[in-house]
Amino acid sequence: MKRTVVIVDDSKFLMKQITDFFEQQMGFSVVATGSDGNDAVELFRKFKPDLITLDISMPNKSGADAMKEILSDYPDAKVLMISAVRGNAMLQCMCDGAKGYIEKPLKLGDAEFIKDFKETVEEIFTSD
Repeated sequence: MKRTVVIVDDSKFLMKQITDFFEQQMGFSVVATGSDGNDAVELFRKFKPDLITLDISMPNKSGADAMKEILSDYPDAKVLMISAVRGNAMLQCMCDGAKGYIEKPLKLGDAEFIKDFKETVEEIFTSD
């Protein structure tokens, strides 16, 4: 059975890129997409995916706040941050429970970037 993923990003362009990557490169089933932290929490509760991707900077509720809310209800949730935000905010997300981090811009034409992205996702599932 395919692993499931919910993808949340306020950029429709990036959401499509991430969706295509997970479906075509990783063999995941993208069960839902959302555009802010409120969507993230609601979609995680509804679908209970194997993985959720979150951008840190989003309208209404940040990805960091959505992650905390999801992890408080589902401590075993696997959260992958995909964001251009660097430094302390990303370190804080990792400390707060994110299982991995992919930095934007996404270089999906770069073989090394794709390899690193795949390895990051696999590490999330093998670190249990």
